[in-house]
Formats: sequence, C-alpha cells, structure tokens
Amino acid sequence: MIAVCHFLRSQLLPLSVIVSGLIPISGLARAQDEAAAVAASESSPVTAEVVQDVSKPKLAIKVGKIITSAGDPIVNGIILVSEGNIEAIGTSTEVVIPEGYEVIDHSDKFAMPGLVEAHSHVGGSGDLNEMVYQTNPELRNWDQIIPHNDDLKVAVAGGVTTICFIPGSGTNMGGWGALMKTGPGKPEDVIIRAPGVLKIAQSGNPERQGGEVGSGRMGMNHVIRQQLEMGRIYVNQWDLYESGKTEVKPEVNLRLEYFKPLFRREIPVVVHTQAYQVVQSTLRILHDEMNLRVVIDHGTFDSYKLTEEIQKRDIPVMAGPRGFRYEPDDGQIKGIVAEYHKRGFTSLGVNTDAPVIPQEELFFQASMAVRYGWTEEKALRGVTIEPAKALMIADRVGSLEVGKDADIVITTGSIIDPRNYVTQVFIDGKSVYDIRKDRRRF
Repeated sequence: MIAVCHFLRSQLLPLSVIVSGLIPISGLARAQDEAAAVAASESSPVTAEVVQDVSKPKLAIKVGKIITSAGDPIVNGIILVSEGNIEAIGTSTEVVIPEGYEVIDHSDKFAMPGLVEAHSHVGGSGDLNEMVYQTNPELRNWDQIIPHNDDLKVAVAGGVTTICFIPGSGTNMGGWGALMKTGPGKPEDVIIRAPGVLKIAQSGNPERQGGEVGSGRMGMNHVIRQQLEMGRIYVNQWDLYESGKTEVKPEVNLRLEYFKPLFRREIPVVVHTQAYQVVQSTLRILHDEMNLRVVIDHGTFDSYKLTEEIQKRDIPVMAGPRGFRYEPDDGQIKGIVAEYHKRGFTSLGVNTDAPVIPQEELFFQASMAVRYGWTEEKALRGVTIEPAKALMIADRVGSLEVGKDADIVITTGSIIDPRNYVTQVFIDGKSVYDIRKDRRRF
C-alpha cells in the first residue's frame, strides 16, 4: 500500500483510485492520460444540472404549521411542489391548489426544511484516510458514494436530507468531500456539489505517535501551511494566465487542481478544530493568511472563548459532537453552543460527526444545546439554514422558499422536542420516507 501511495504521488493522480479500488494498478497509466485530458473541467466544482423530470410529482402539501427557516412560521399553510422545487408557499387563503396536483394532508402536523449536516462520514463505502502522508490534496471521496445506504436510510428517518460527506481526520489534510442528498438515486442524482469542501484537521487525531503520520501542533501547522501555499501559488499562476496577464501557460498538476475553487472562494474548507489554541491557529493560518472560506466544524471544548475573534472574521461554527464540557474555572458543565450564543454569536449550528453520533440524531444535538441555554428558534436554524449558508448551498437547501429544492420534513411537532418524531420526508419533491410503510427495521 505504501509503495502504491508513493507511485500515486509521483504520477500526480488526483483520484482515490487505489484506496477505493476503482482502478486496478494495471490501469494507472491509462487513468493518468484520461485524467490529464479532463483536468481543466474537473478543477471547478461540479454542480448537479437541474433537468426537467416528468417523473417528479406535482404536490400540494397541507400543513398545520410550517417552519420555513426564512421568516415567521406559517399557520394552516400549503406548500406547492413542482419539478422537485417549491413552487409556492403560504397560508391556505393565499395559495390556490391548481388542478392535477396530488393533495397530501398533514393538517395536524408541522413541516420544516430538511436537516443539513455539516460533518458526516457515512455517505459511502468507508472513511477515506491515506495514513502515509500528512496532507492529501490528491484524494477525493465522491467515488465512494453509496446513495441511500443503510446509514442514510436511518438518517432520512431522522429528517436529515443533506450531508457534507468528508474524509476523516487521521491526517492534516484528508482530501476533498462532497455535498450530497441522503435519498435514493445514482451518485449524479444525489451530489449537490463536488468538490464541495476541503477537509483539514488541525488537531485531535493527526498527532498520533508511533505511526507513519504524526507530529506536534507546530509541525502540523507547518505542513498545512506549506501545502496550502503550494496550492495558492498554483492557482495564482493559472489566474494570471486565464486573465491574459501572462502568456506562460502553467503545467497541469493534478494534485493541485481542486485548489482552484478553494482559493477562488467558491467552496469552503471545513476544519476539525476545537480547543482555544487550535482554533487560534485556524483563524490565523486558514483565514488571515490564506484568505479561505472557513467553517469551524467542531468548535468544542473552550473554543467559545474566542467568539469575538471568530465573529470578526464572519466564520460559521458547526459545533459538536457532544456539545458540552466541564469548565474548570467555575466547576460547571457548559453547553458549548449555548456559550457561543450567550456571547452574541449567530452563524451557529451543530453536527454529529456521524458515525461518532448516529446521523439520525442531528436534531438531538440541537435539543441538548437548547437544554443548556440555546433558543429553540436558533436551534431550528442551526440544523437547517445556518449549515446550508456555511457550506455555500443556501440557494438550494436549508429553508422552505419558492425556487428551492423541495426537501421537506413532516413531524408531529417541533423536532427540537424529542417527544416528537418524523412522519414523512420529501427530497427533491419525492417522498422518500413515510412512517406508515417505511418503519425502521435496523
């Protein structure tokens, strides 16, 4: 395996082809030629094309209360769905149901946007970790996607309709992750954007001792900065060439191609960063020095003491999992999200780091945060529109608004109250879970 990884490095292949078993060793030369031919097209994020699908039903969903995550709740509302998108939303006196629409009556229930998970590892065949090098910008995980696998089926039953599927935190730069829906279909049907994010871990796993990978925090920050600087120089060379400021065409480096959307601020970097000192390094290196769009994708322990500095930089925090800690200064148990909230922080959400916490328990991370002092209104935003904004996909998911994807969760009441539960889920306008027939069996 180590020899193969060295070969991959020397040949500059961008895919996790050997790790995922997609291409045999004998096919590497051909794969390299094919990869070089499409390098330019693969360097930009791939966004799923919206194509008219006649199989998508036209629905009129009647709901007792609609939580939109975009404004005030709507009482006695109707949501019209057409071609997988929300066509209209409003009260029953405002929205007229056209002929030919299937009426689904949930007048005794709530509707809310599908939950958005900012930190998940359960979207495919396994966690992507190349445990030889500390930085792995040549690796990507959307070749591993298994749509609607058993973990995702349970996630849907918990109301989760979108996840940020990322490599693990065994190395300082695990590779590129995808933003995807949790419902059925082919990979091209469920991918929202790929590459969707870059995964970096600045502490908490990569400093293992005794293995091929591992160093102290200073060493980890050095290799992260070094790899990012290589990517920034590469992207700058291409930007100068493509803008006509130089006639010197750079050589294609497949290890660095995906840095283009990152340094052009088209996608964010999601960072496994948690304690006070580690988050300081994230702010300094990734935001201040590299000018990247950053998502603090743990923000646990005493990170909330940096709220003022994080807020200055307009960096969202998706805190968790296990969002509480013992505070030695006063001997109290602190809710981490609540501590951010008390300090006036608003770009705030939670995550499960699934399977660390089961994916279907995303709502419960919010419930626990409310128990420690967050508000229910903020918590509902923290599992819907706030992670969507952080991941730069709020134009499609995270709220119930006209034109957005019809990812709709029907519940018996506020999902923040654990006594309530999901009864039906729609993804892109199609019913993918109905408690009357899709009861959990695993």
